[in-house]
Amino acid sequence: MIEKMIAADKADCVGCYACYSVCPVSAIDMKDDSEGFRYPQVDAEKCIACEACSKVCPSLHPIQSSLNEAPETWAAIGNDEAVREQSSSGGVFQLLAEDVIRKGGIVFGAAFDEVWEVHHTFAETVNDLERLRMSKYLQSRVEDNYKKVKEELQKNREVLFVGAPCQTVGLRNFLKKEYSNLTVVDFICHGVPSPAVWREYLKERVGDLKEIRKISFRDKRISWERYLLSFFLKSDNKPLSAEVGTDIYLKGFLHNLYLRPSCHECNFRCQSRPVDITLADFWGVKDVVPEMYDGKGTSLLFAHSEKGRALIHHLNIKKKQVSFSQGVQYNPSMLYPTQPSLHRTEFFRKFQDRPHDLCKLIESYTKPPLKVRVKNAVKRIPGVCWLVRKMKNRD
Repeated sequence: MIEKMIAADKADCVGCYACYSVCPVSAIDMKDDSEGFRYPQVDAEKCIACEACSKVCPSLHPIQSSLNEAPETWAAIGNDEAVREQSSSGGVFQLLAEDVIRKGGIVFGAAFDEVWEVHHTFAETVNDLERLRMSKYLQSRVEDNYKKVKEELQKNREVLFVGAPCQTVGLRNFLKKEYSNLTVVDFICHGVPSPAVWREYLKERVGDLKEIRKISFRDKRISWERYLLSFFLKSDNKPLSAEVGTDIYLKGFLHNLYLRPSCHECNFRCQSRPVDITLADFWGVKDVVPEMYDGKGTSLLFAHSEKGRALIHHLNIKKKQVSFSQGVQYNPSMLYPTQPSLHRTEFFRKFQDRPHDLCKLIESYTKPPLKVRVKNAVKRIPGVCWLVRKMKNRD
């Protein structure tokens, strides 16, 4: 069933690893396709046709939330300024995670691996949480972490699992039952870009991966809104940085040039979700609730369960409740899939032929139309803006 579904439409597979995790004879492996995205591949000689894989697939068996009304929606800022500075937005994840660890629990989330790709792993101490903090604009490999979650739950440990919306549904389907000691958190997801594109970008941007000490997609040294993609190197105290509007990888990401096909048909962007809390940046907070804005990062929280509501009230945070419509006003990805770039197919065709020309390819497909470029160039000519204003005033 899984292979037939993917053969019919690859956009139906979200790459969540649920089928890989549930197979009783380890007949499924996750393999990269020509675009660099991972899909399940079934070993026909091992397969016993039990259909366990299709039964846990989020696309074949999506979970509907029991919450009918709009979730409680909050603007939130953590009271630990040092943690907030090192977090993507308001520092709320750290507080949620610390609460679980203080109870002897375990936290699962996304971290960079030794070659600076992203995989799911776990933390059992507060110091280990650093690698799980900050947004990572890549699809995380879940690997065997669903199994690890189940093992820890069965030991009666408190477990916090943070993942993309499709991954949290994959976990729920894999577990097959509710656990009172499990807290599940997802986030507003723009979409996941190709790991193959990221690998090639790293080569062109940095070169020797062993020189990388740290990567931050959300470096706040300029501001929360104008965050940087920064590479901190072992041999240089000054990081390699570029703003969101100029970094070539982020430009392609935000132009939806190389997102996973399923991201453009995502079934998990909705008002009510089968998780406890949805986390996000509160874009537009300056307009919606200005008293919660200081330019350093504000979190947006949606509470989808009684547990989620209780956690938000329990946390050491400054918070202000807003309406759901206010929360999503500048955050449409909560509800709607991203539209693919018109150049997506052509980009991947050329990228597969000329991977070393990645930066040139992205630039060619993300630069503004000629009319806009000419207008911007004219504005930069000394005296032109003054002359235009003078002529308007004369009219």
